[in-house]
Amino acid sequence: MDLTGKECIIVGGGKVAARKTQVLLDFGALVTALDPDPCESMRTLSQKGALTLRFRAYSGPGDLQVAALVIAATDRGELNRAVAQDARNGGILVNVVDDPEGCTFFFPALVRRGELVAGISTSGSCPRFSARLREQLDAILPPNLGAALELLRSERSRVPGVERIERLDSVITPLLAEIFSPLYR
Repeated sequence: MDLTGKECIIVGGGKVAARKTQVLLDFGALVTALDPDPCESMRTLSQKGALTLRFRAYSGPGDLQVAALVIAATDRGELNRAVAQDARNGGILVNVVDDPEGCTFFFPALVRRGELVAGISTSGSCPRFSARLREQLDAILPPNLGAALELLRSERSRVPGVERIERLDSVITPLLAEIFSPLYR
């Protein structure tokens, strides 16, 4: 999903909300958070101008009208469920922390190397497993994959039609073998 310039609303202002806010910001979203007493991380993001922070409680569906997606990240289950219901009623994607049944989308654990983004999700079954698997992938994937992807992008635009697939495969196959062969030794 391209979040560039999309309005996202986060209801909550704790550490989990801050982590999810940072991910949304990293993908170019315009984020507004609602919380009467947000944590220091949220305040810092707001002071940097990255986040619009409203020091108030959620007041109902009207708070969500401009949103492309919503995150319900409070420590109050009843409030999270109400936010989720309001979002669903408005046809807005919603993620509810610690409530997979309340979600219409899940936040994957992400590994990034430049434009390469690998997302890992357990569909809410066990987010901690996703996080630990992300740590493992982050440790084995080389830091220069983003640069490699830039070269592939250049090659892709330079070579026409059917030749493109063959040419890209001739570069991608050895690259992947180099990355993953240590796992099979």
